[in-house]
Amino acid sequence: MIGLPQALLLDLDGTLVHSEHIHTEGLVRFCAGRGLELSESEQLFVIGHAWQEIYAELRLEARLGTTLAEVLAGTSAAKDEMFAAGLRLPVLEGARELVSLAHAAGIPVAIVSGSSRAEIVQALAVLEIAAALRFYVGAEDVTRGKPSPEGYVLAAQRLGAAPERCLVIEDSEAGIAAGLAAGMRVLATAAANPPPGRPGHQRQQSAHRVIPGLAGLQLSDLAAVMTS
Repeated sequence: MIGLPQALLLDLDGTLVHSEHIHTEGLVRFCAGRGLELSESEQLFVIGHAWQEIYAELRLEARLGTTLAEVLAGTSAAKDEMFAAGLRLPVLEGARELVSLAHAAGIPVAIVSGSSRAEIVQALAVLEIAAALRFYVGAEDVTRGKPSPEGYVLAAQRLGAAPERCLVIEDSEAGIAAGLAAGMRVLATAAANPPPGRPGHQRQQSAHRVIPGLAGLQLSDLAAVMTS
């Protein structure tokens, strides 16, 4: 189909899986166990940002005396306890179908996330889309996370794709900004975005197009974003 993207680059948290609140709660529990209570604004900062930015913005080294690796390990352990207690990682409607659709059409698909590689692997086990992915870019693969375009630029380079022919699908302000800064087309999904005025709401208007969710997306919809 004329106008299809040369590559499809997908955010993970809030785009394919409804996980932002789980990551946040894991970090809250880790910090609370060390006597640090995170404010609401600090908790909201977790949405859409990579671990490097979270660690720096929340000044966790100074406030807790911990390394980023320790924060990742501690947060992961807290989330494991939540999963062991019965919590499930929800897959957003249409996520699996979108990846399958692009893969069947010969469009290379990669994930570009601010989550750690271990967190990505955990989500992929639930999503069951690993076989259709070329690769994933996680927090350990970049020096700066979103809104820096580094992750998306790296993914395009690895795929040999021209940035302007890449389609990014995101949900957060930081992620949308990263895709735009990389010179790519950006489609924003609002499926996991709280309504305006609610905590955690992400402004998505800067994306080339905003959709309610991934369910029902067709190749013609992807082509339309590339040409609009």
